[in-house]
Amino acid sequence: MQKVFILFFSCVCLYSSSVNASVLPVPLVKDTITWLILNDLEYKEAPHEIYGTVYLPEFSKKIKKLTNKQVVIKGYLVPVDKTTWALSKNTYAACFFCGKAGPETVMGLKFKGDPGKLKMDANVILTGKFILNGTDVDDWMYSLVDVEIISIK
Repeated sequence: MQKVFILFFSCVCLYSSSVNASVLPVPLVKDTITWLILNDLEYKEAPHEIYGTVYLPEFSKKIKKLTNKQVVIKGYLVPVDKTTWALSKNTYAACFFCGKAGPETVMGLKFKGDPGKLKMDANVILTGKFILNGTDVDDWMYSLVDVEIISIK
């Protein structure tokens, strides 16, 4: 019995000394804003000089409280043009631009600096200042400004 204990203790010591800190799990970054929260809104009809009738968002109190605050959110990068990117709840194949989701599932991005080369559908965690737009139908309903990438896959 003593030999078994010594063998077990030796294995534990060897394993402990061989564990590389770089393979230990990285703490998860928790969202401060989620797509479920961003879906908590209603639309109201409103007259528009150019478009006739438009639907403007009425944001929940929970969304309004986040206005101009630094937030963290997860999503997928979607290119809008050569220099403009959006963050989407869904991948490009199922995003707002393809008619598979509503405008509450996408937000415009303005990076703090040069984000470097980005790839479509990269799964990211971003932080930035959260901006609401409930009146200009030609701009994003949700935006992040001074965006920094926390994680990208």
